[in-house]
Amino acid sequence: MQYNYFEILKSYLEKKYEISCCNQEMYNINIDNILGIGVNENVKYIYEHYKKFNLVWFKEGKYFGEVNFVPYIDLEKVHAELVEIMEDIYDIELDELKVYQSITSWYPLFNFATGDAFCFDKRDGSIRLYDHEIYDYSESEIYNYWEDVGVFGIKIANSINELYEKWAKIHFADVFDWYEICNENGIDVSSDLALKYM
Repeated sequence: MQYNYFEILKSYLEKKYEISCCNQEMYNINIDNILGIGVNENVKYIYEHYKKFNLVWFKEGKYFGEVNFVPYIDLEKVHAELVEIMEDIYDIELDELKVYQSITSWYPLFNFATGDAFCFDKRDGSIRLYDHEIYDYSESEIYNYWEDVGVFGIKIANSINELYEKWAKIHFADVFDWYEICNENGIDVSSDLALKYM
């Protein structure tokens, strides 16, 4: 039986939240992998069938979460846009934080309205949080704040499969401070904060 993460999320949200925006467009393509990495059948189904999936939800007027899915056909384009933004803003020649190395290896899988994104890291297959405010911090602030990698971008999951599995367990919530819900392996579904979203 096919487990459709997005349909299950919609069904759950319709019972508990107000959905303010829902854009969905389907198509049918065949893929072998995502950016060179094999994925399980449930994740593969999403990439083979969703050309667009955007959803924003609220409760009593308070923002609770959003899903802005980057479809398979747009992965390279959105990656190129992320690199272009970095090259326009960031001084690559003084790249002591190795931001350039990270951004050129990151492919957004989900975007947030804030400008942040969950990105696939081609270097190790992990999923990292791209924080658009990286360019506003000094080197010392980044090293003090981002302890996970010493550069920026905490680990959200060890793989694309794990991203869907873990994030779905907390109903694709947009967590204000991902450090409160992540450990060295990404989203900690046993953490106190994660349990509040379940």
